[in-house]
Amino acid sequence: MDNSVSLKINQEFSLNLSHALKEYLFNKFDNKPLYSEESSIEFWDNYSKNNTSGNVFDLLKKCYPQLNFPIETGIDKSELYKEFVFKGKIDLASLPSCLELTNSKSIKFENIICSAGRIPVLTISNEKDFVKIIQSLLHKNNPVEIPQSMGAVLINGINNWERIKILKSQWLAKNPFGNWNQEFSNVILNKPLYKDRLIILSTKPYSNVSAKQLGLDEDIWISNSVSIRLEHELTHLYTLKRYGHASNNLHDELIADYIGIVKTIGYYDKWWMQNFMGLEEYPKYRRGARLENYVQENRLSQEDFKQLIKIVKNAIETIAIFDEKIGKLASSKDESCRIEALCETGLTILVSQKGGDILLDNYYEKFNKF
Repeated sequence: MDNSVSLKINQEFSLNLSHALKEYLFNKFDNKPLYSEESSIEFWDNYSKNNTSGNVFDLLKKCYPQLNFPIETGIDKSELYKEFVFKGKIDLASLPSCLELTNSKSIKFENIICSAGRIPVLTISNEKDFVKIIQSLLHKNNPVEIPQSMGAVLINGINNWERIKILKSQWLAKNPFGNWNQEFSNVILNKPLYKDRLIILSTKPYSNVSAKQLGLDEDIWISNSVSIRLEHELTHLYTLKRYGHASNNLHDELIADYIGIVKTIGYYDKWWMQNFMGLEEYPKYRRGARLENYVQENRLSQEDFKQLIKIVKNAIETIAIFDEKIGKLASSKDESCRIEALCETGLTILVSQKGGDILLDNYYEKFNKF
């Protein structure tokens, strides 16, 4: 049985897609509005107003008890870890050790307003501290290797035990003789009451691409890197709320990088994008670049990966033409229409001979109906 399909793409060559590659390229964005309110904003607003210590990490350790534990293999299997992190025990003084950061006082907090709503953003300037916090919050304090090319993350749904503590206090004030443990079984069904979304940013060069590689001044490139990184994650937040989907798939990443670049420098620089993906010497691929971060969990053969390189390169070309035709970003409506048009134009369509036309049609259809 033949599990491949021939696809004509730009530059007049064809690709034979394996079943695994077709599955990877399947467009997971569907047109179902899923906007939801984010109930954690009040908590973080109050923190912004009342914070006087200036040390964000002190609050973070109360919200996320895992930040009180060191990075050690298998630590999440210990009873102590389970008591604190999974059950929310708050007697932090009893912990034998803690997560030691190089410069915890440099962590910055901000409530960001964007087209998808509002979200708390943490900026961590020390690279080692960034790695430790990612290992703690995403990998249960296990020393999982974090790629050099990874510099930010959107966390969607992490228990905030300070919010639970506030809920408990408010409920007991109204129900002094009530059974909180019984009530808590109802609370856990309503995840927005206690689960946070937040963005964590580093300040290192974007995609581990140096300023020299792009011919830029170091300070300018670091500033641009932080901007691209933030707008990239805010784009993931938009697609998460709009479509209920945000993942480490290349389709998502191409869209998020497109918005990040455009909102940072005013236009889409395809040379930057090729560097970000390790394709600056296309068809040669630079090992260790971001492209491979998004296929690690997929069973793609070496041939599939070669095909994916072609697809990504041609998608970048199509997006560059699209950006040139519609011009500078003019408004939040324009931004939303660009994101949604790119989401609803799958990669296999985007790189087809009519891909650019279809993307433009999708954009103008969105714009006229918005």
